[in-house]
Parts: sequence; structure tokens; C-alpha cells
Amino acid sequence: MARSFSATCGPDGLLHHLADLRSAVPSASGGIVFVSGQLAQRASGVAELVRSTWRGIPACVVPAAGVLSERGELEGDTGASGVLWSGGRVAPFALPERAEDPSRALRETLARTIGPRSATAILFARPGALAAGALEGLASCAPGACVFGAGTASSSAIGVTSQGELIEGPVTGLAITGFAPPIVDASPAARLLSSFHPVEEVSGGVVLRAGGRPALDLLSAATATLGEQASAQPLVLAALADPAVDPRGDAAEPATLGSVGSVGSVGPVSPVRYVLRPIRGIDPARRGLLLGDDARPGARLAFAVRDAAAARAGLEGIARHVSRSALGSAPRFALYLSCAGRGQDLYGAPDVEARILRQRFADLPIAGMHSSFEIAPWAPGEARLALYTGVLALFRAPS
Repeated sequence: MARSFSATCGPDGLLHHLADLRSAVPSASGGIVFVSGQLAQRASGVAELVRSTWRGIPACVVPAAGVLSERGELEGDTGASGVLWSGGRVAPFALPERAEDPSRALRETLARTIGPRSATAILFARPGALAAGALEGLASCAPGACVFGAGTASSSAIGVTSQGELIEGPVTGLAITGFAPPIVDASPAARLLSSFHPVEEVSGGVVLRAGGRPALDLLSAATATLGEQASAQPLVLAALADPAVDPRGDAAEPATLGSVGSVGSVGPVSPVRYVLRPIRGIDPARRGLLLGDDARPGARLAFAVRDAAAARAGLEGIARHVSRSALGSAPRFALYLSCAGRGQDLYGAPDVEARILRQRFADLPIAGMHSSFEIAPWAPGEARLALYTGVLALFRAPS
């Protein structure tokens, strides 16, 4: 059993919604509350409300840029959304505030909380808390974990333990065991402008050559396809994919332009999975592009533009895939974590993504947020930091 809510409200209205959910799910085992606006600025006060109203139920309070449910999306306003569910065992966790090595601290926390069991780890990270590559190696400590999450609006998420303790850190999350791992998929809000090229030369985060050509020349060729823009200048991004390997273990041919990017833990929509990164600068003298530590020799580089039509089609695709993958089981609820750079700012209209989810999943309880970045599933036990991405997780019980 699960129930969700979303509402434009202050603390008094939120208390009413929390109490309604508690009454609707009498045997609840866990919950998440997303808050925006003034409620996000007072997350500690919200955590106190959750602790008192959901007494004995482990939960997480997440500051967000906006909140959403199957009913719609709340952007630029004070509000909240949330979901309360029964089933499984839920344990909040938080990294130490001043961990010398956040990546190592996360691995140790997951090893201690989950270990080799089949489990789910939902991570909510404060902006700047996780550097590039911080999520690498998680499979070594939690090989059976499904890992996903998002970046908070500003302050840390706050965990509420079953004993009523409030915990928080640069990364706060929920470990869920004894419950079938969710079906998770993700899609970036981008249209590819080029094929993928193997990165051949990098210096200090500056990609100098890829696919046998200077990186800046590749960007110029890709953006030439945009032509004259009637509206504002489009946002051009780097798309980074892992090295391609064919079944024989050899490097495979680069993906064609027609491929659609997807990052997912179960059956991606296309053969190419990529994450988006900003182009931070150019080096005209060396014909290079500053992309940061994610750009490494062997990775594959393409270019993409933020695009509403591609974002809509991508979300429809992963929603269809997740729905079909759930056949033979009983869906309980879903979480949808969507970049704050999507929403009305991208589509020019409200509730576009909420309507897509409602058309596919009808009245299934859904709660989610508009995030500062996304933690997208990549492989069993692995995840990647992503931008302009929507991450959909469907929790279900065997039928």
C-alpha cells in the first residue's frame, strides 16, 4: 500500500497532509517528503513535523527547487509532495559532514548499510557534495544495490530514523531492503547533434582531440547543423558515454547520429547511454574544450542541445519501458526526479511531465522533485551524476 500527496502549503497545511497519509497507510514502513520554497528553507522544521506525525516511521525530508506528484508540478512556489508506503525495511543514512574523501565515505556507508544484499539506495546530495567520479566503485561494496537519486536545492536532506533521530550530511539517503528493487530508467532532455567520437587526448580537463580531430573543430561542425535560431541561443552540451566494447572485447564502432541517449539500470531505450556535461570553456590556441574530470581518454564524446521535443519523447519512452517491464507484478508507487532545467522553463507550459506520467500510470501514487542534478542508474550497483535528466523509479510487489 502507498499514498502520495502534493500541495501548495505552509507548515499547517503540510501537517494536515502528513496526518492524512499516516491514516491512509496504517502499517507504513517508510516515506519521503519533498519541500520547496519557504518549506525548503525550513527543512529542519519540516523534519520535526515528520518525526512527530509519522512517529516510528523512517523517512527523508528533501529540499527541492520544485515538487511534483501524479496530480501536477509545483514550480516557483512554497509547497510539498510526498509518498508513504508499506513493505520492506527502510534505514536512513548520512555521510559525515567533513568526510575527507566523500567517495570513500559513501562506499563505506553503503557497505555497512546494505552490503551484498539486493537493496535500493536513494541518495540526496547537496550541491557540490559529490565531485566527478565520486559514484565510481559503488558496485564493489554494494553489488546488489539499485542506486539512484538527485541533488537538493541547496541545504542537506534530513533523515528521520525509526527511533526519531534526525540525521543529515552532504549526502543523505534511504537504504531499502526486503523489498523488490525498483525498475529504474532515465532520459536526458537533449537531442544529439553528432555521432560519438573516442576521446584521444586530454590535458587538465581540456579535451584536445577526439575521433582524430581537434575537439573544438568537432563542436563547430556539430553546431553548424543548428542553423539560424529564431529564438534564444540553444544550450549546447557535451554528451559523454563509456568506451564502446563489442562481445569480442574489441572497441566497437561509434554510435550513429540516430541513437537516442538513455541511462538506466534495466534495459536502456537505446544502445547508447550518456550523461550531459556543460562546456565550461574553449582553448582556441590548442583547439580544445574544457569539460572537466569526466572527460577521459577512451570515453566517447558527442554534442547535444537541450530540446523540449526530445525531452518529452525520452520521458514517454522510459515510462513505456518501465511500465512494460513491470508486467506480472503489482506496482505500488513511483518516484520521479526531474532536473530543474526541465519543467515549464523547457516546455513553455506547466505539468507536461506530470501529464505524461499520469497518462502512462493513471492514479499510481507518484512523488518527486525538481533537482539541481540527478544521480542516474548506470549498471548494477553503479550510478552517474547527470544533468537535465529525468529519473523514473517504479516500486512494485510480485503479483
